Amino acid sequence: MAGFASCSKEAHVIPVDEEETGTPVPNSFSQIFLTSTSGLPGNIVYDIAFEGQVAHIATNNGYATYDGSNWQVFNTSNSALPSNKVNAVCVSGNIIWLGTDNGLVQLDGGIMTIYTMLNSPLPVNKVRCLETDLSGQLWIGTFSGGGLAGFDGSNWSVYTPGNSDLPSNTVAEITRDDLGNLWIGTAAGLSKFDGTTFTNYSVGNSPLPNNNIYTIAIDSSDVKWIGSNSGLTRFDNSSWTTYDMQNSGLPLNLVRSIAASSNVLWIGMEGQGLASFEPGTNQWIHYNTNNSNIPNNFVNHLTWNNTQQLWLSTENGIAVK
Repeated sequence: MAGFASCSKEAHVIPVDEEETGTPVPNSFSQIFLTSTSGLPGNIVYDIAFEGQVAHIATNNGYATYDGSNWQVFNTSNSALPSNKVNAVCVSGNIIWLGTDNGLVQLDGGIMTIYTMLNSPLPVNKVRCLETDLSGQLWIGTFSGGGLAGFDGSNWSVYTPGNSDLPSNTVAEITRDDLGNLWIGTAAGLSKFDGTTFTNYSVGNSPLPNNNIYTIAIDSSDVKWIGSNSGLTRFDNSSWTTYDMQNSGLPLNLVRSIAASSNVLWIGMEGQGLASFEPGTNQWIHYNTNNSNIPNNFVNHLTWNNTQQLWLSTENGIAVK
């Protein structure tokens, strides 16, 4: 298995066992968007964010918007986009932020402003994830080497293990809770950042099963759901529970995306599609390419739209639940 810092997913081939696919659910997804059937510019979709009913889509071949009828595509040929590989998208008011393989993009009223290591304190050009805090400040996670950066539109702050208690320079996920804390998934464990102090959880000081944290979702009860290479971990700020292939209905331990609703968790995996989990009843349902119309078993991200439809960013297009 490739290392945490690697962004190559094509080599992680996890075959679906046709004998263990469960009850067929062929009409599970109401819409499928592919480059061959829509205006989607690239079938490898890394992230989706919503501004009202408009979807902002990050792909391996540019950035796109979709309002339910019309597509608009931005790439290196028709815009100032510095790279066609767009890893993350974040909506903050009227501003759209894009994290690319060659810098950070601010899109405001159709005007693109590009921030790179050459013209700003951005620590590395390869941006992996984005989040805003309660004040609207942008937080930037990097693939490797750059750590965590904050940008309020004028001022920058950069946190690394060398100048702070951030546990790793590789940041895969940033999620904000209702109190304004940032929960940060790194290659050396989970970290809570309150703007001043980092509180770190790792396999060395907690029941966290794996230090490579890829995704974090926070439900309405302030429970943190954490995805790693060792399954799905529940943390209620005091106790820990991990669900994996050995003790639950989770089909694969490689958890890459989580979305939480009132009583159901949705889990996207790297090679086994999508699973739903109801903690109250311990019911699991598994969706993959053998038993449903999901277009791919590699699910990079899960996003709710404004009508509580679940949008799946996969390695072969978008599926809508």
